[in-house]
Amino acid sequence: MPSLNGKAAALMALANDPSSDRDRATDDASDNLRVVRGSAFVREFRPPDWTIDGIAPRGFIQTWTALTGHGKTAIAALATVSILTGRAFAGREVERGAVLVLCGENPADYQARLLATLQTMGLDADALDNLAVIDSTFCIEAERVVIAEKVHDYGPLVLVVVDTAAAFFDGMDENDNAAMVRYASSLRGLSRLPGNPAVIVLAHPVKNASRDNLLPRGGGSFLNDVDANLTLWHDGVVTMHWQGKIRGPSFDPLTFELVPVTLNGIVDRKGRPVQSVAARYVEVENAEAIERAAVSSENALLVAMARHSGQSIADLAQACGWIGVTGQPQKSRVFRTLEKLRTSGLVTKGRGGTWALSKSGHKEAEGLR
Repeated sequence: MPSLNGKAAALMALANDPSSDRDRATDDASDNLRVVRGSAFVREFRPPDWTIDGIAPRGFIQTWTALTGHGKTAIAALATVSILTGRAFAGREVERGAVLVLCGENPADYQARLLATLQTMGLDADALDNLAVIDSTFCIEAERVVIAEKVHDYGPLVLVVVDTAAAFFDGMDENDNAAMVRYASSLRGLSRLPGNPAVIVLAHPVKNASRDNLLPRGGGSFLNDVDANLTLWHDGVVTMHWQGKIRGPSFDPLTFELVPVTLNGIVDRKGRPVQSVAARYVEVENAEAIERAAVSSENALLVAMARHSGQSIADLAQACGWIGVTGQPQKSRVFRTLEKLRTSGLVTKGRGGTWALSKSGHKEAEGLR
């Protein structure tokens, strides 16, 4: 058996042999290999170029992770319109410019969120002229050059939004580390589109996610390959912060209100008005008041369910006094509140969509009564 020194000498000889396979395979790479003195290296440092000040730098890729219904699409739509128009996002300056949105999961839902956002901001559809939208799913890596060609006329991109990570994953298994590394690499390729945009990837969380466990699906390999994981949690207001990873400075939590919006001039096939949701930034002191109001609504519904077991959604709305301006019960408000109560473990949804108080919900309702 050769000695350690003998092995090292053999490896050195192989490395120095111009006819070796190793040498031929690395010729091109060696031409691009750069060695720079540390003093010159640090002088090359460039500070972050923020798309959203303190939140999203150009050239970075970050996930925005949230459960369904916790506001990720509405807040992404707010960020999109803010950048297109140069208006502040969550009280922070933005870089105005072109935006690309890949809305493969539910294009109609993204349309409605954009319309609701425009309406709450007092804007019309012309504000979206510098927005490029691709409303289908495809392999991002295979189409990156085509995307660059098709968005050329929009000018340098400032932001890319991917809705959602799951919709554009072209592998077979989200738990396959190698596949998720390749997928993260393809997403990062979007940051190399003209303009070196920030890339925001809307993501669903891991199974059985809670407020303290909002990591994106795909395991540690996926998280390792993004620059930050921002989280959204709806509890009366939506709180945006980060969890698991952030490259760059931290920031204080941001709060948003989700506002129901009846879309102007739009009706369904039966002539009924169409509703959507828009996100609106709220200051901390206002957020606390909204949270108190939300808790009050939750308490009212718990008591109503305890007193009127088995009642319909419309009946529960009547019992809580939730009547709209047209005199109709606000069933959507009941549904939203039930979902929040289910997240807290106070109600359950059974087969056939029936709602009931859980054991802890009964206890909570009795205490309120």
